[in-house]
Amino acid sequence: MSKRPLPPGIEPISADEARRLIRQTDPEGLAALMARAKAVREAVHGNEISLCGITSAKSGRCPEDCGFCQQSAHFKDTGAPEYPMIGADEMVAQAKLAEQAGAREFSIVASGTRVSKEAELAALEEAVRRIRAETTLEPCASLGLMRRPELARLKAAGLMHYHHNLETARSHFGNVCTTHAYDEQLETVRAAKELGFELCTGGILGMGETPDQRVEFALTLRELDVDCVPVNFLNPRPGTPMADVKAITAEECLAAVAVFRLMMPAAHIFVMGGREVNLGDRQDLIFEAGADGTMVGNYLTSAGLTPEQVVAMIRGQGLAVRPTGAPERWAFRGQAPGETAWNTRAPEGDRPRLSVVR
Repeated sequence: MSKRPLPPGIEPISADEARRLIRQTDPEGLAALMARAKAVREAVHGNEISLCGITSAKSGRCPEDCGFCQQSAHFKDTGAPEYPMIGADEMVAQAKLAEQAGAREFSIVASGTRVSKEAELAALEEAVRRIRAETTLEPCASLGLMRRPELARLKAAGLMHYHHNLETARSHFGNVCTTHAYDEQLETVRAAKELGFELCTGGILGMGETPDQRVEFALTLRELDVDCVPVNFLNPRPGTPMADVKAITAEECLAAVAVFRLMMPAAHIFVMGGREVNLGDRQDLIFEAGADGTMVGNYLTSAGLTPEQVVAMIRGQGLAVRPTGAPERWAFRGQAPGETAWNTRAPEGDRPRLSVVR
C-alpha cells in the first residue's frame, strides 16, 4: 500500500506551523485542527480505512532495554510470555484468520535485536511465500535491526512491507533505550527502503517527550519518506520502567495525529497500540483527526478491541473498510467476528482498559 499522490493545493505544513498546531488542545482549536486534518485525509486517502493484523511470532527475553517493553530481559516480573519462533504453518493460519476479520495487511513480529538464525529465517520465508499465495494480504514483518542480506532474502520471498519503529525523537531516545543507537535504527530503515520495501515506521507517544519532540520525531519520519506511520500511545505495562508514566490526554493524542497527517499528507497514518487506554470511548475520533488505518486484533502483550468493535467503529463514522488489492478473493465478507481468533497467545487473559489512565 504505497503512498498516495497529493492533489493540487495540498502541501505538507512547515515545522514551525506544526509546533504551533500540536499545542491546540483547547476545544475550539482542536476542533479546527481536526477538521483540517480530516479534509486532507479525505482528499488524499478517501473514506476507506485500512486494517492491519499482527502475530507475535516470537516473544520475550529481548536483550534490548526499551523502557516501555514487557519483553525486555532487563526487567523482572513483567508478565510477558516467553516462547520461541512459531512455525510457518501457524503464521499462515493466523494470517488467514486476520484476513477474514478485515485485515488487508498482516505483520509477523518477533522479539529480539534481530532475526538471524537460519531456521527462523527459513520459517519466515516459507510463511511469506504462502501468505502471498494463499491469501490476498500484503505481508509485513517487524524483526528488529535486520541486516541487508537477511532483508534481501525476505524481499525475494515476497515480503512487501518492513516495519521498524524509531519509537521517539532522537533527542529523547536516550531516555527510552540505551542498548542500541538511534543511527542503528536509521540504518535498518534506509536499508529496507533501498531494497524496495514499503516502510512502516513510527513510534510511541506519551513516553515523557515534549510536544516539540513529537514534531521533531515526525520531521525525521518525513525526511525518511516512509510509506506508513504507525502512531502508538504508551500503554504502561507492569514491571517496566514506564509502568507509572502518566498517560497523555485524549486531546494531546488527537492533536498529534492531526499534526502528523498535516506534516505527511501522502503517508498512511495508522493509530495502533494504546488507543484504548489514552482515548477510551473517543477512539473513533482518530479518523476525524486524519488517520486512515488502525489495528484489528490483539497487540503484542495486551488485548485489543474485538474485530467486530473495530469494524463498527469505522462504519459508525460513515467510513468503509479498505479492501485488499484483490477484493474478489478477499476473505472478509463484511461481518467481522466477535472475538480475535489469532495472536491470542501473548495477551491471554488480558483485556483492554477503556478508561484513560491518570
